[in-house]
Amino acid sequence: MNKLEYWFLDTAVTEMIGFSWIVPDEQYGYLAINRAPLNLTVAEITDVLNGLFQKGDLLAITPSDLDEYGVNRGFIPSKSEIDLAIHQKINLFYFLTSQGGNKWESVSHPNWNLYWTGYNGFLSCADRKLLEAYLALYHLIDRGNTRTYIIPGTESWEILTPWQATYWKTLPIGYEVRYESRSVEFDEAAKRDPKLIEREKQANNWYSSTRIWYTNYFKQCEAELNYSTALAKSPNLKIEYLMLKFVICKWEALISFAHSEHLSQAEVVLAADSLFQRGDIKAMVFDDEYDTEPASDVVLTRAGIQDHLIGRLVASYYLTPQGGARWEAMAHPDWNKFFIVNFRGAFPYYEYGILSTQREIIEQLLSLDNLIFKERHIPGTEKWNVLKPWEATYWKTLPQGYHVSCEFQHNDSYLDYQKEGASPELIEEHEQVMKWYENMKKWYTDPSFD
Repeated sequence: MNKLEYWFLDTAVTEMIGFSWIVPDEQYGYLAINRAPLNLTVAEITDVLNGLFQKGDLLAITPSDLDEYGVNRGFIPSKSEIDLAIHQKINLFYFLTSQGGNKWESVSHPNWNLYWTGYNGFLSCADRKLLEAYLALYHLIDRGNTRTYIIPGTESWEILTPWQATYWKTLPIGYEVRYESRSVEFDEAAKRDPKLIEREKQANNWYSSTRIWYTNYFKQCEAELNYSTALAKSPNLKIEYLMLKFVICKWEALISFAHSEHLSQAEVVLAADSLFQRGDIKAMVFDDEYDTEPASDVVLTRAGIQDHLIGRLVASYYLTPQGGARWEAMAHPDWNKFFIVNFRGAFPYYEYGILSTQREIIEQLLSLDNLIFKERHIPGTEKWNVLKPWEATYWKTLPQGYHVSCEFQHNDSYLDYQKEGASPELIEEHEQVMKWYENMKKWYTDPSFD
């Protein structure tokens, strides 16, 4: 089975797929399923699908032949029928046969204990403990501007023997829980406990990890191809610099860095491996998302980096003093301009409030916070501390720093300059303040890599 055949089998693992869903939308270029489009013509797509039908890995079905489990009967379409369905001239879906499912499993190596499904107040899984953990974290998982809570006492459990995990896969046992929930609006601008923010981050990381329950053979083939190509090149100095810069003030996951900079796995693996081997970064490795005592000072291998990037290994990376010094040599930071605004606990390493090497910077930020931030301090609540020495970052200590803690409230005037009828004076004042603020944030210089 090649990677293209796998791609089509993989699309239909949990649901039947409409033929027209797998070709890009003419206007926007997107697929109707959550996949990146293949670099194939319609004729080439038709050929691959036809081959899978002829081998017995897929069958087609009409909407009238669907039942509550998804499949009642199927047939092998002709190439002309495939082409007509792709062009929406007829309405057809395709689905895995048992043989196709077995082929998919042979290269995907799924962990069915991590697979779960559910909607509208019920969940089912082969592992009851996973469902219990999900229910316990339900209120912490990000759902936009709402938070949803399970109503205590509404949970109802049932053991399913056997369990119909998907329309083609049956497992010996499964667990189903039904529950009721309620949603509340979530004010993202409200002052929040940094510990709660960290718990939410851990919950969302756990949730993401449960969605990685098999190895995507198509992506693995693509990554190996990209990796082989990248190996022929020298490590990218720019990516190494950006990787160091990403963790100046707090440790992060390499996968977060990859997403932030829109980098491929191969690019991240090469740069991270170089930095680990040179001693510029190290990692904390967690047993799982709930581990509060990770192994520290770990030098990840290339295999370990790849495991992390595909969700098999929970880890964060951070600068060593050597790595910090290397970043300084490249960025030439002016520590006298350094400051941290930690209103909402975005930087768990720091105390709540504003910190800087210069008291004057903090005073200026406080005087202008109504024009800069979504929160503003309540005058008269300031409490100042002089820090000698000041651990400015987890890897850099300065002789002295200042910290002010105070009470904050939502800044209702934050966007007044955008409102209809805003005075020219207010607009001009906002522009001048933001120019000053943006200049203050330039406390180091990114090198040129042209």
